[in-house]
Amino acid sequence: MRVQLSPTATLAYDAIGSGIPLLALHGAYSARAEVRGFLEPMLAERPVRRIYADLPGHGESRPSSGLRTPDDVLDLVDRLLEAETSGGRFLVLGHSFGGHFARAIAARHPDRVAGMALICSFVAGEQRTAESRVVRDDGASAALDPDRRSEYEGYFVVRTADTLERFRRAVIPATGDVDDETLEVAIAAGPHAADPDEVAVDAPVLVMSGRHDSWVGWERQERLGDLYPHATVVTAADAGHALPHERPGLVTALLCDWLDEIGV
Repeated sequence: MRVQLSPTATLAYDAIGSGIPLLALHGAYSARAEVRGFLEPMLAERPVRRIYADLPGHGESRPSSGLRTPDDVLDLVDRLLEAETSGGRFLVLGHSFGGHFARAIAARHPDRVAGMALICSFVAGEQRTAESRVVRDDGASAALDPDRRSEYEGYFVVRTADTLERFRRAVIPATGDVDDETLEVAIAAGPHAADPDEVAVDAPVLVMSGRHDSWVGWERQERLGDLYPHATVVTAADAGHALPHERPGLVTALLCDWLDEIGV
C-alpha cells in the first residue's frame, strides 16, 4: 500500500492483523522488513494491527526527492495515519532513527497516542555512545562473505548462530539502495514544529536500549524517563544496537507488558 504528497513524495507500507493500529518505523539505512522480521514473532497473537512503513528514501518509499524537510516526512506519515486510523488513537514504535520519528509523531499527536515504544532510539543532541565491545562470539560469522561479515559484525555484539540466523532473516532483506539526497535533507533530527523534547506524552511509554550500543548509546535514552510521566526505561546488559535481535525474549516480555498496561 502507498500514500503520497506528490509523485516524488511517497510512503510505502503494509499492514498485518486487526485491532488498535501500531505504526512501526525502522532506522536509517534499513527498511520495514527488519522491524517486521523481529516484531511479528513478538506480537502476532495480540489484537494489534501492525503497520510497517518504509521511511522516505528507503525501500519502496522511493523516489522521495519531493521531501525537503523532516516535517515533510511527518506530513506524509499523517497521510498514512489518516488512511489507517480514521482519526482515532494509535500506538507508535520506532527502532534506531525510527525512534526519533516516533517521538516526533507523538509530539504532533500527543492526545491520540495510546502508547509509544522506543528501541535503541536515536535522541537528538550530543551523542554519548558506548564503547564497542563484543559480548559473545562463537565464530558463526566465518560462514559469511567479507562484506556481509563486516555488516554483521558492525551491527551485532552478540555473534552466535542464533543471531546470525536473525541477521539473515530480518536484516539482509531490509538492506539495499537508499536515496542519499532524501536522507541528507529529510531523514534528520529536525527542527520540528512540535519539538519531541518539549512535548510530554501522557500514555505508557517504553524505552529500551542496549548497554553496549556503540551507535546511539544508552545514557540519553535513560533520561527520557524524565520527560514521559508513564515511562518504563530499561537498559539491557549484554546487548547493543541490535537489541531486538540479540535479546528477543526480553524485548518480547517488555512489549507485552507495555501492551498489558495500555489494555490491549
